[in-house]
Amino acid sequence: MSKIFLCGDPHGEFSHILSAIDQWHPDAVLILGDLTPPQSLDVIFKSVRDTKTKIYWIPGNHETDTDLIYDRLWRSSFARNNLHGRVQDICGVKVAGLGGVFRGQIWMPPNLPLFSSPSLFIRKIGKSGMWRGGLPRRHRSTIFYSVYEKLRECKADILITHEAPSMHAKGFEAIDDLAISLGAKMIIHAHQHESRCYLPQKGLKCRGIGLRGIIDLEGNIIVPAQVDPRELQEKIQKQVKLPFPGVRRTPASKFRRLTKNRFGRLQRREWSPVSKNKGRKS
Repeated sequence: MSKIFLCGDPHGEFSHILSAIDQWHPDAVLILGDLTPPQSLDVIFKSVRDTKTKIYWIPGNHETDTDLIYDRLWRSSFARNNLHGRVQDICGVKVAGLGGVFRGQIWMPPNLPLFSSPSLFIRKIGKSGMWRGGLPRRHRSTIFYSVYEKLRECKADILITHEAPSMHAKGFEAIDDLAISLGAKMIIHAHQHESRCYLPQKGLKCRGIGLRGIIDLEGNIIVPAQVDPRELQEKIQKQVKLPFPGVRRTPASKFRRLTKNRFGRLQRREWSPVSKNKGRKS
């Protein structure tokens, strides 16, 4: 049976992917966006070229952050292995890819698209807003309805996406609907930096790959996902809101009311040794 590995957002780190390839020799590796490579993919995967492992990818939202990051992907020989908006037979498995993210300026489901295709958006912005003779760089990682609709006409076994489906709190039903139209039984997504196996819904299995995690098609963990530093910071902030567990802080306004005397002035208490002995006879 063929081995297909799926990788969560690398965010510039590829050593764990290269190590997994060297150890397990998978037939294919699918990277689900936010690669942000520090070098051209041709340089990063130079050692993989002479092996049987094929590298495929879809873009994330950070692939268009800078010209340099964009060129390291789309101007490498691996640009032809971009699965966004198409179906590819990989080791006997039909894989559909939807990279990028939804953006309100173009289309934010469940709302109707403001611009259904790149050409309509280009007409709106004119030549002055174009980048390299076409779409602005940022929107080259935006999901357009026309690409989504064309993909719905295809058939696939699994759907890989950067955005999450509705099973996730920040996901989209549009991803579910696409998988159902494709006839896919599984959705595998990245972007949210969470390693999650969801309960089946709508006849779909769904798996989220965490930050820099690697799994196989059966959901087995090849490389454990890393903890997102931002999520860790949020958890710490939630835990330290109160100085002691179960202790409530008295609001400042209530405290002032409780400490006012009958003349409406705040009572001041002196806690120095002098104040304790004040009024005592020696």
